[in-house]
Amino acid sequence: MRINKFQSILVASMVILFCVLYFGMKTKPKKQIAFEKSRATNIEATGIQNVIMDAKKELTTEQLNIIEAMQSEYNNAKDDKKIIKAELLASKWYEYKKPTVSGYYAEKIANTLNTKDAWSIAGTTYSLAMQNAKSEKELKFSRGRAIKALEKAISLEDNNISDKINLALIYVDHPDKSPMEGIQMLLKLNQSNPDNVAVINQLAKLAIRTNQTEKALKRLTHALSVEPENNNSICLIAEVYSMIGNKAKAIEFQNKCKK
Repeated sequence: MRINKFQSILVASMVILFCVLYFGMKTKPKKQIAFEKSRATNIEATGIQNVIMDAKKELTTEQLNIIEAMQSEYNNAKDDKKIIKAELLASKWYEYKKPTVSGYYAEKIANTLNTKDAWSIAGTTYSLAMQNAKSEKELKFSRGRAIKALEKAISLEDNNISDKINLALIYVDHPDKSPMEGIQMLLKLNQSNPDNVAVINQLAKLAIRTNQTEKALKRLTHALSVEPENNNSICLIAEVYSMIGNKAKAIEFQNKCKK
């Protein structure tokens, strides 16, 4: 069958339209991604500045003067002195009970050093900040930065149980959707490290929280068989015995528990 002129034009138009849509859709995401990344960076920068401003409002005049002087020293320091000045700022903000801002400077140090320990300190500081956050924006900022820092630490040292535990607990206590994601992370850690008492204790705490006393008792009994003097395990098992009404055992372990 012969194609007439009208059909030829129609086919050509469809080909051109396809090319425009196809190649347009291929190039647009790159621009969109760059825009969204830039926007996210700006929002994040604004976020920490707002957190710092709010934190400064709660300082005494003396504390604020000290912070301003230290910040000026940091801003004017040469590159080889920046880390020392950032460490002093992180320490001082932590002393003033502002762990979110302390975490911000700890993260600056980690970005420079890029070591497991530096990222672990930043992640742990942000994790503590989450527990003390006074606003939703501070909680969200600390959570995002804690996850990033802990994942960095883990990537630099895979056999890094403590940071894996802390990361899992973020997903348990502040989940995206369900705490099961964090619980599964802990269970996976337990499977690969069945005698790690720190992991066992965290799973026992979760069992206590959900009133699964039999499961908690089983886990803690195993933990104490591995580390008989582990104070966390001792205090937790005292709590479990109290919950199930075993007063004698509860008192026995309460006396051993160092609060």
